[in-house]
Amino acid sequence: MKIDFVYVINLATDSNLIHQKVGELNFKDEIGFYEFPAVNGWDLVEGKINSPYQFKEASWWKLPDNPKEPQNDWWSRNLTPGEIGCALSHYSIIEGAYNSGYENVLILEEDFKIYNHYKKFPEFELNHLNDDYSICYLGRSALDKSAEESVNEMMVRAGYTFNTHAYVISRKGMKEILESDFLNQMIPWDEFFSAINCHHPRQDAIDNLGNDKFRAYSFKEDYINQTSHYDVDSLTEFTPEYVRDLKAKEQAEFDTLTNRKWEIQDDSNWEEWSRKYINPMLLQQKYDLIIDEPAPHVYLFPLFTKRFCKEMIALSEEFEWTTDRHEFYPTTDNLMETLFMKDIYNRVINDYVRPLAIDRFQLEGTSWDHLTDESFVIRYKADEQPHLDIHHDHSNITTLVNLNPGEFKGGGTWFPKYNYLANPTEIGMCTLHPGNITHKHGARPTTEGTRYVVVSFIKSKDHK
Repeated sequence: MKIDFVYVINLATDSNLIHQKVGELNFKDEIGFYEFPAVNGWDLVEGKINSPYQFKEASWWKLPDNPKEPQNDWWSRNLTPGEIGCALSHYSIIEGAYNSGYENVLILEEDFKIYNHYKKFPEFELNHLNDDYSICYLGRSALDKSAEESVNEMMVRAGYTFNTHAYVISRKGMKEILESDFLNQMIPWDEFFSAINCHHPRQDAIDNLGNDKFRAYSFKEDYINQTSHYDVDSLTEFTPEYVRDLKAKEQAEFDTLTNRKWEIQDDSNWEEWSRKYINPMLLQQKYDLIIDEPAPHVYLFPLFTKRFCKEMIALSEEFEWTTDRHEFYPTTDNLMETLFMKDIYNRVINDYVRPLAIDRFQLEGTSWDHLTDESFVIRYKADEQPHLDIHHDHSNITTLVNLNPGEFKGGGTWFPKYNYLANPTEIGMCTLHPGNITHKHGARPTTEGTRYVVVSFIKSKDHK
């Protein structure tokens, strides 16, 4: 299944941050996206703007107070201005998408947050959806997941659900919503989804708005969260004070992610950068003086300075770690791309590792003229993920750099075929070895402290 278009409802977030986050979705193909200006419910209520639609709150929605039914507190109230603005924003997008002829669109609220930066956007996983789907949540807060019907290994039929910050909607779902009586019986948007889906705890909601052909599904695993509290739909909380605070919060996040506060991220002068961070002996290419071969085709050499190692650890800890990016041998890691270091590290690989690898492995041919890499920082903690099982790497060549030797106990890279443990005691030392054929290896348990390493899966330009 293919996503035709992306809409992001935005009221208060810096557009640069919106564009950055949409880019992190990692769509397989280029896809259009529109930053939809949210309907500000407070301005609407105060008469500063006109409503794009004629609407009425559902007369049956507000329940009387009942001490015997404490859950009624949530329903014993009028809709907030934020809830009205949120609902009208979503409805307007769906109407526009339907009139544009789109088959499947992704709708996001401005405070969406990629739950796992390191997974590709699940376009191919959307193929697990049944053809009858109306919407599919990519993140949500479900009342009781244990009661939901499992459809396949990826999907469930969604039950009573809060939050509408990230969902895919089909043309079928758009039509069902537009043909509903929602504008004449407005309730909170996430409650409406549960009502039209006929999975709402209130029978009157189902009776008034339910459609037995509407099908709401959800991934068993959330892909997208919110930067606001996960159990609250931020668009419904947009008081003027909230908007001010959200702007400050989002701007601070954007500044943290994009400002070059770390010298290690500034490669505007490559020679100067290299002098700071690359071992001086490697800069001189004195390979015979600095390279050891403690096991067949396993090479050790000094790659980085102490300064690089310390800054790389500090930079990595500024970001959220992932734990399930690799399907079969997951590590707690951070991609160089996430650290805004991808281009810099690729240049290190090509300028300093590539000529050394060509020399030691006697590589020939033009396919080695430029190398591609997937590079990431791994964290092994004694009480978190201390080790990694024996495996092959999906690479032609692998490098592993020890960032903090002496600050942990145990650890090291074990090559069972050669009865060799690579665990250099010098900071910035790199272990270079073949990837996916001969050199199975694993990470020995870190028994105390935290071990940090940088791993690169390196491929020739012809490698598939």
